[in-house]
Amino acid sequence: MNKLKIIIVSAIALAFFSPTLMAQENRAIWSESNYVQSAKIHYQHVYKKSRLRSDLYHCIDLVREAADRFGHRPGLYYMLGTFYAEINAIDTMVAYFDSVKTFCDDESIDEKYRKHCFKKDNYIKAMGKLRQKNWEDAYNDAVENLSLYDTISVWLSAAPNEDSAHILDSLKNLAYNISKENFEIALMVKPEDPRNYDGMAVLLERENHHKDAIELYTKAIEAQGESPTLISKMAYAYIYIPDWPNAIKWFKKYLEDEPEDLNALINLSVAYSNVDDHEKWYEYTSRVLELQPENTQFLFNAGQYWFMKMQDAASELAAVTDSTPDADAKRTTLDASINECRQNSEKNFEEIIRINPEDTDALKRVGIIYLLSQQDRKAADAFENFIALDATDNDVLDYLGRAYIKLEDTKAAIRPYEMLVDNDPGNVDVWERLSELYQYNGMPEKSAEAKAKAEELKKL
Repeated sequence: MNKLKIIIVSAIALAFFSPTLMAQENRAIWSESNYVQSAKIHYQHVYKKSRLRSDLYHCIDLVREAADRFGHRPGLYYMLGTFYAEINAIDTMVAYFDSVKTFCDDESIDEKYRKHCFKKDNYIKAMGKLRQKNWEDAYNDAVENLSLYDTISVWLSAAPNEDSAHILDSLKNLAYNISKENFEIALMVKPEDPRNYDGMAVLLERENHHKDAIELYTKAIEAQGESPTLISKMAYAYIYIPDWPNAIKWFKKYLEDEPEDLNALINLSVAYSNVDDHEKWYEYTSRVLELQPENTQFLFNAGQYWFMKMQDAASELAAVTDSTPDADAKRTTLDASINECRQNSEKNFEEIIRINPEDTDALKRVGIIYLLSQQDRKAADAFENFIALDATDNDVLDYLGRAYIKLEDTKAAIRPYEMLVDNDPGNVDVWERLSELYQYNGMPEKSAEAKAKAEELKKL
């Protein structure tokens, strides 16, 4: 009985270790199972203890040799995928796992090579778990380093000295590279997941690679569909390039879902301004003002729009020179249009000054409108308020002088022109005007000095 047990145990041991023993012999006589068993034994009893990559590569070499000899066996390719996953060779792992599914699904491959495909579902389930783990590790690490990149960017903007800025910049680059590498791994493992494309695109935009980001956002949309978030990201990427027509296209698409998104309306107004579509520019400017009636920048834009319309109508009026009933009717229409545009422009600039009395841009613009529309007292007041804030704008000083002259207050006109030649001593026209104003106001000596100055400058 004992002798029989010894024979049985010996037979089992021989069967278990025979692949290892055969490794010393000619492998040309091995079957597929010999390779598989030998690789498994080496993996369990050698690599698991040593954790040396060379020992794992011995397992890999055995399975690859079997695959070369016996053809497209899903079991062999699955083993190769799991071995490469062990050393984080993700691209190779993915290639072998994809091959398993391809071989099992391809009925053109000889059936004898697909004999293990009854295990396909098990293979795919196991591959899915490995893929998911690798994807989660890579994606989470990528997102974490993207967040770190943003944090370091904030620190960098407040770096106290050049040395600390240099260190922070190096850390930021490292975080960027690690994040990029992990997003690439995530894309490799799960190329169908839109989060990979989205995350990588966001990262690339941090370094102003907006065109590359657009390609990735496009792939994310192809994988997931058009979500408002992705549409918005596409629109902003086009703004940054800038590609105004495409930015308009995507922002309008975004507004279909979010019709009152203030930032989208603002950017559409900017985009239409840059393609010189003034009517659309004003349309979206008005929509911004509906949501933010005291937005001074957009009140200025609205005022500027009506000012341009007023100028266009005035130019058109100047071109009507005929003395016919039709021409008279056209002049009447254009006069009404000029007056309407002036009032609308004036109203917007006055609203800005109500909100912020020190807005010099609005003061200058509304002063010009007052001057053009014969509201000379209001023009003088607007320009006085301007120069109380900024006495360096020679145009405004000239406008103020003209307003006082139109008001027949030639004495008051002297001061802005004196300020103007203080700023610009070489201005011949202003010296000549001062000479006239001095003379008119009974200041002959000053008039002579101003005239002499003008004559001296003309000789230069």
